[in-house]
Amino acid sequence: MDKIISVILVAIAGGILLGGLLAAFMALPVWLLWNWVCVDALHLPALTFLQSFGLALLCSLLFKSTTSTKSKE
Repeated sequence: MDKIISVILVAIAGGILLGGLLAAFMALPVWLLWNWVCVDALHLPALTFLQSFGLALLCSLLFKSTTSTKSKE
């Protein structure tokens, strides 16, 4: 029983770690592009990595496509 619980906990921890790495991977281009383009061209302030993560999350929530590609037959 203890072995099953430890396997489940390791799987949960691995999923959280993988999700965090994926989120960081998705925020990295936002951070780099913002600080490269917007700071010089538009005279906007530079973003920290955490701010770019929040911006990427906000954009994914606001601009998510709600259309379905499933055809109804």
